[in-house]
Amino acid sequence: MPILSGCFALGGFADEAVNACSSDEDCQGGGVCASVDGFQTCVGTKVDLPGLILEVRPTAEANSGANTPYLVPFGGEGFIDQSSAGLVVEHDIQLSHVVVSPIELYVDYDYKGCPLSPEGKLEADFTFYRDAQHAGLPDHEAKAVKQEGFTDAYSVEIPPGIYDVHVVPRAPENCPAPPPPPMYYRGIDLNQGGQIDLHLSEAPRVISGSISFPEGKDLNGWSIEVVEPKHGIPVSRTQVLTVDPPLALFTKYNLEYYWDFGLESSPILRLRPPPDDPNAPKFFWQVASLSPLNPDSKNIQADLTLIDLDAVGRKVTSYVVDASSAAVVATVSFRSLELSGNASNSAIYSAVVDTDNAGIFSVLLPPGKYRVTTHPTFDLTKAVTTEDGFEVPADGECVCGKGFTVRDKSIVSGEVVLPNGIPLSMGSASVSPSRTPARPYLSRSLLADAPASQPMSTPLGFAGEFSLLADPGLADLLVVPPPGSLYPWIANPQVKVVAGQAFDFGALVLPYPVVLRGEVRDPLGQIVPNATLRAWMPVKASGTEETVVIQIAEGATDFAGRYQMPLAPSLALSK
Repeated sequence: MPILSGCFALGGFADEAVNACSSDEDCQGGGVCASVDGFQTCVGTKVDLPGLILEVRPTAEANSGANTPYLVPFGGEGFIDQSSAGLVVEHDIQLSHVVVSPIELYVDYDYKGCPLSPEGKLEADFTFYRDAQHAGLPDHEAKAVKQEGFTDAYSVEIPPGIYDVHVVPRAPENCPAPPPPPMYYRGIDLNQGGQIDLHLSEAPRVISGSISFPEGKDLNGWSIEVVEPKHGIPVSRTQVLTVDPPLALFTKYNLEYYWDFGLESSPILRLRPPPDDPNAPKFFWQVASLSPLNPDSKNIQADLTLIDLDAVGRKVTSYVVDASSAAVVATVSFRSLELSGNASNSAIYSAVVDTDNAGIFSVLLPPGKYRVTTHPTFDLTKAVTTEDGFEVPADGECVCGKGFTVRDKSIVSGEVVLPNGIPLSMGSASVSPSRTPARPYLSRSLLADAPASQPMSTPLGFAGEFSLLADPGLADLLVVPPPGSLYPWIANPQVKVVAGQAFDFGALVLPYPVVLRGEVRDPLGQIVPNATLRAWMPVKASGTEETVVIQIAEGATDFAGRYQMPLAPSLALSK
C-alpha cells in the first residue's frame, strides 16, 4: 500500500473513507500516526479484547487442511495490550495438527461366543466432533482411517482441541451376531494428540418392551433407537418396527446400548416415523424416567402407550393478516407445545404450510397446543411473528375462524462518524440474529424455539446514517467500513429489539484500529495464500451465564501468505 497523506483517496474511496495521516495531529480522537506496511495511518494505543479467537480457513485447493476451520486463540487471555507508539502487532499464525494414533477398540468379555482377534480388538468407525467451547464458532468433523499394516488400529489427524467421539463397531469376522452397539465419548482433550484405547468391559445395557398405538395408525416402518443427549447421535443400533398381524395394536422393541455418564445425563429413547411420513409425530423419552425406581438398571422394561394420541389430526383452516387486516402471503410453521393424550409429554408434532394469495391456508394438526410462527413471504416490512398457545381441540365440528396477525418490523437506526466527527459515507450496517447458547438435544426437540429474526443490511448514507427494519428479539449490529480503508468494524452484540419500538443508536464513533498483521503457515510449514481469516469475540448471552460469539473482523491472506486485520480496540456495548 503506497504512502498517502490525508488529501489523497485510496482505491476510489472518498478522502474521509481512508484512515490516513501525516502526523499525530491528524489523529484526533485518541490515536497516533504510525506506519502500517509503509502507509501512515491512525492507530489506537490500547486494546482490550479478552478471549479473542482467530479463525483461519484455507481454500478448498490448499495442500494441507483444505477448507478446515482452524480456531486459534490469541494467547491465554486474548488481545490485551497498550503502547503510546500505537498498536501495530506482528502476529504470525502457525496452523497445527495433532495425530491421534493408535485408536483401538477392545472387547473384554465373551461377545456372544463370537471369535475375536488374538488382541481382542474390533474394527470400528470413529468420528470426531470438535467442541468449540462457545456457541456459534464453526464446527469441525473428522473420521479416523485404518492404519496400514496394523490389526484393527486407526488414526486421525485433526486441529488441536476438545472432541466428542462417536464409535460404531463392526461385527467380528465369521460372527452371526450383530456388532456391539455404537458408543459416544465426550470432552476428550486432544490438544496433545496421543493414543486412545477404548474397552468394552461388560455386556451392554438393554431397554425393551411393547409400544401400543391408536387404531387406524400402526407403526410399521417406524424406527426406534437410543441417542445421546447432547447432539442426538445414536448409541444403539436402529430398530425398524414391524407390526404382525396387520390388525395388531402394538409392537415390540429391544435395544442394546452403552452409557456410563450417570443419572444426571440420561440418554434419550427416540421413536420416529418413516421418511415417507415426515409430518407424523415424533416421540422422545429420557431412559432414566422410564425406570424411575431403578433408573440406572442394566435391563429396563418400558412399555410405551400412544393410545390417546390422535395421529391423524384435525383440519385447521385459518388466515394471515397485518395490523390493518390486509391479507399477508406467508409461510406458517406449527410446532407442538403440548399434545393431547397420554403421550403428550414425550411427543412433538410439526407442520409447515404456505398461504394462498389471499392469506388463507389449511393444515392437519393433532389435538393440542402449538407455537405458531408466521414468516411473511414477500412483504419485507412485516416481522416474523410468533404466537403461543394456539389450541386444536379434540372435538367439535370446525377448527376455523382464528386468524394470525403479523406485526410490523421495528426500525433500528443510527449514524456512523469518524473519530474527528466527520460522517463515514461509505460502508454498510447490518443487523442479524444473535447466536443463542447450545441447548441439549431433548430440549431442542420438545420445546419450540422462538423465531429467528431475518438478517438485514443497508449501505451507509452520505451523512453516515443508516435505518434498518428488524424483527423483534436479540440482534447483533455490525458496521463494516470499506475493505482496505484501514478502519475497523463496529460490533454491537445482544441488542434487544422490541416489537413496535424504534431503536436509535445515535452517533456511533468509529474508533481508530489496532492492527494485527503477520504470516500464516500450514501444518507442513508452507505459506497459506488466499485463506479466509475471521476474528471472533465471546460474549455472554443475554439472560444467561452461557457464552456465544460475535464476528468482529474478516480478512484474507495474500499470495505471500500475509494478512492485515484492523480491529476495534474493544467491543461496543449494547443499550
